[in-house]
Amino acid sequence: MDKFTVINRKINIVLLIISFAGFAFTCTIYAMLHRLIAAGADISAFTGKISVYLGISIIFIFLFHISSIAVIVLELKAYNSDSLLRSFIFFLSVISTIMLFGDFALISDITKEYAAGLLEGIYSEFLVLYTSQLLHLAFYIFVIILIAATGVKGIYGKKPLNVIKDEAIFIDVQYIGIMTSVCGIAILTALSLFTPLWAIKKGIIILCIVLVLPYAAVVVYWLIIKIRERVTEWYDEKQFQDVTKAAFISLLSSVIILAAIFVIQNLCDGFAIINVVWFPYYFFLVLLLFSSIVLYLNKRPGVQINE
Repeated sequence: MDKFTVINRKINIVLLIISFAGFAFTCTIYAMLHRLIAAGADISAFTGKISVYLGISIIFIFLFHISSIAVIVLELKAYNSDSLLRSFIFFLSVISTIMLFGDFALISDITKEYAAGLLEGIYSEFLVLYTSQLLHLAFYIFVIILIAATGVKGIYGKKPLNVIKDEAIFIDVQYIGIMTSVCGIAILTALSLFTPLWAIKKGIIILCIVLVLPYAAVVVYWLIIKIRERVTEWYDEKQFQDVTKAAFISLLSSVIILAAIFVIQNLCDGFAIINVVWFPYYFFLVLLLFSSIVLYLNKRPGVQINE
């Protein structure tokens, strides 16, 4: 297992170099395509020449993302302490991977709409495309930071320490829960303020699925780790107390949140958008409360109860 993880990290570094060259190439192609469209030029010859090379670049970028996720997942399990950096990179890796498919869909839509003479939404689609590239760039930067911080061989092969039962992954799940909920609330707020209601209705379900995937992925990973254990052994006594308290406080808070939504819906006619976004807001707020409270209780000074 140790040898495999070291090899995986080395492969990840090779893919980092190759895929980053591909990433720079795709960004250049997007900018050139944008310039041609802005000039009203015929893009058919250009897209015909670069489509194969663009596809190869995206494939290498995708392989790098998958390799990075594998490295991060192995490190989440192997490290004896929680890490905000690894948790954030895992969150970023899942979002960035999903956005790769979005990039492909956006380029396809842009070329089709331009060929059909539909120019109204093209420039907003380019804005989303460029935002996605910034997200990919951030992912590359943080992976490089992780590699520099842990070295090529990481901590594999070192003797494990005596720690509280799966403490690191338990805390990492809470970190990712907080990141997911904050990102979800921020994006929903921005959409509610600056996006037409019809557009929100059209994409709200897909958007929420994408936003929830990082948290869902790490929870599934945690369940896979625990699958061979009895449910009563999933937490140590301290973790069980923290989760129970957080769940109770989140339940009470959720009643207050739903009551506020109910009042706004019935008293304010101008808030029709609440009928569309209330459940995603509710979900992300409760997730934020639960993960934050669990993290606070876990980090609070006091006597740790070991198994």
